[in-house]
Amino acid sequence: MITEFKHGELESRILFARSRRFEGLGYLRDLIVSAFFPFSEKRRVDLYIGGNPLNALAGLVSRRLGLVRTVVFYKIDYVPRRFKNPIFNHVYQKIDNYCSRECDWTWNLSSIMIERRKERIGPERTGRQIVVPIGSNFERIERYPAEKVSRRRLVYMGTLRPNQGIELAIRAFPLVKRQFPDAELLIIGSGPLEHKLKSLVKEMKVKDVVFTGQIPDHRKVEEILSGCGIGLATYEPSQETYTAFTEPGKVKVYLACGLPVIITKVPQIASDIESRKMGVVIEYSIQDLVEGVTKLIDEEDTYFAARDAAIKFASEFSWSKIFDRAFETVLVRDLQK
Repeated sequence: MITEFKHGELESRILFARSRRFEGLGYLRDLIVSAFFPFSEKRRVDLYIGGNPLNALAGLVSRRLGLVRTVVFYKIDYVPRRFKNPIFNHVYQKIDNYCSRECDWTWNLSSIMIERRKERIGPERTGRQIVVPIGSNFERIERYPAEKVSRRRLVYMGTLRPNQGIELAIRAFPLVKRQFPDAELLIIGSGPLEHKLKSLVKEMKVKDVVFTGQIPDHRKVEEILSGCGIGLATYEPSQETYTAFTEPGKVKVYLACGLPVIITKVPQIASDIESRKMGVVIEYSIQDLVEGVTKLIDEEDTYFAARDAAIKFASEFSWSKIFDRAFETVLVRDLQK
């Protein structure tokens, strides 16, 4: 998709369909379109940001052609094995390494991504790296007054796919219901595990589990979250997960909506949740999850202190503040040269 804005207003949008059967051709097409789209501009582009290795590579091509001045590689995830096919994976990693070396800047969602890249290709070859973390639309979110929040409503938001810990939440929920009969579990999103998870709920005969499906309007999602009590981010420890090497978006949204978070020790942000007391950090186990929920529901002072800490933390990571800092770093150092 190509979306063009002028003076802050949406100018045009072009959608490109992608076939799962010929997915490789879709990647090739994206590379070509991204590389030559700057030709449509009537002037040299000051700043090009590529959101993955192929887009960043296209930016380097455009820079070589004199169409772009500064290229940023916006690295939104890192995983040692991106594709099961070893040839595809080798090519992908080679392009990733090349972009890390040759782009003017690399923006990473977390510091661990920088550390892993330096281990892989050497600190002297990684180029200029900074952390540009995940943010939220903090300023636009209308948080509920604390007394109107349904503290016993647990919520998961995100794609229903493996390694996200949704199954753990469902299996733990009957034990939560024994202690808190009016507890609810809300699951926002859709994905490949949706049918399996709904079948699991029926099989276990669990009440008060609601699947909303995908909600396209993120403002509506934020409104729903703001009325919930606890955000779940119970990622499964796995070599296949991206989460250990990046920063999950849902956690910052939970915090911006005022939700204390129950999170496993998989992503780096779990250390912030623990140190700033914005929720409970657990092992990937049913017992730990139930104990975490119990703590936040039973200990009212703990809950509301975590809520206040969550909102304060999220206010520091609004998208506007994050990109102001990132653009200032790039613009001041590069575009004035």
